[in-house]
Amino acid sequence: MIRLVCVKIKVYVAILWLVLFSMLACQPRQQKSTMSQEERMRPKGSYQRNIKSVVTIECYDHYNRLLKRGYGFYISRNSLVTHLDLIKGSYKAKVTPVGTEDYSDVAGYLAYDIENNLVILKTWKENLHYLHLEKSIRHIPDSIAGLYRKSTKIYAPKVEVDRIEVDSTIHYFLSKKIASGLPAFTFLHHPVGMVLNQQTDSGKVCALIPSAEILALNKRRLKREKSIYDLRRKTNKVYPSYKEIKGFRIETTMGNIDIVLYNQTPVFRDNFIRLVSDHFYDSLLVHRVLKNFLIQTGAADSKYAGKDDLVGWQGPGYNLKTTTVPGLFHKRGAVAASKMPPERNPKDRSDGSQFYIVSGRIFSRDELKDIEKQKGIRFTPEQISTYNTLGGAPHLDGDYVVFGEVKAGMDVVDRIAAVETYAVDRPVDDIRIMHIDILKK
Repeated sequence: MIRLVCVKIKVYVAILWLVLFSMLACQPRQQKSTMSQEERMRPKGSYQRNIKSVVTIECYDHYNRLLKRGYGFYISRNSLVTHLDLIKGSYKAKVTPVGTEDYSDVAGYLAYDIENNLVILKTWKENLHYLHLEKSIRHIPDSIAGLYRKSTKIYAPKVEVDRIEVDSTIHYFLSKKIASGLPAFTFLHHPVGMVLNQQTDSGKVCALIPSAEILALNKRRLKREKSIYDLRRKTNKVYPSYKEIKGFRIETTMGNIDIVLYNQTPVFRDNFIRLVSDHFYDSLLVHRVLKNFLIQTGAADSKYAGKDDLVGWQGPGYNLKTTTVPGLFHKRGAVAASKMPPERNPKDRSDGSQFYIVSGRIFSRDELKDIEKQKGIRFTPEQISTYNTLGGAPHLDGDYVVFGEVKAGMDVVDRIAAVETYAVDRPVDDIRIMHIDILKK
């Protein structure tokens, strides 16, 4: 009896082994992995951890209109780093972690570095996900990675790094363009710094600001935040001297306009040089057009304006004293500073960035006499002759500062002045300043 039981057990065990072997034999062979070495090295979950530190930053003016949009990333629970150019000139800002709608208002700035174009901001809300820059590697590798994801990528997963030494300082430049304010990593997802696009004499370059520079700035942070509006005029930049400049070329989507500025209006001349050097006018709209009168541009709130947005109410965050100069008048081609209406401008100051170019029309002597009576002024023989033959806008004389004139491209001014407009004299089809070049002597 015992032998029979033992035999049965052996049979059952044998059958069980046969079943197991048959199941293993039926399974398909595992295919050889096609993952690259880079992908195998990438730790799981790095994207999910790091992406939560990245934020989109939206900057607004006094009237809650969008001025600029960019990126930054948290370096502690309630502080983040981004590029200073994004924040300068803004009245307020808010940040939103990428992929969410949970935004936080910016409380103010804690530190800024003009040379490296960095600013550290404090937010009212805390973010538990931030990059530990103190764990960054000191040596910048030959190539860096962005935040990687197969389905969607914020930016390039692999970028080569070039090193250039200038005055014993090493600068890092990237082979591909990446949006300013985004973090960069090694392929093991250790942070190495922040991406920054810069304008140089040879064109735009994409640079890398090492984590060490951000950490050094963070050590100099204020104990209490200050308003970001105070950053609007922070600079140690050395601007070109007017003695080196023979003019400016305004590149618009409808053609180029060359202008010169008058030395009799040094405040407006030097202010324009600074704004052009800082690329303030890039991508701004020609937001106001009046046929046979003028075209106007320079409003900071026009860069991201939608079709139904009212624009023309925002400058660089400051204004200038209106100081008209006898002998500089509104002839055809004159360049002059605009002003806010009296109810918004009780001190009668000129806008810090907005200007207009006179297309004008010819005025008869009788019309000029009527203007003289209305304004209580007397036109000079030169003004009368110019307005009789060349044309202009004589009724503006004495009220607005003329600080330059067009030397070439009045045909472009006339074409812009003749376009179709809608509400508040804005062109139906957007016309933009692409760039303003400084023409050296």
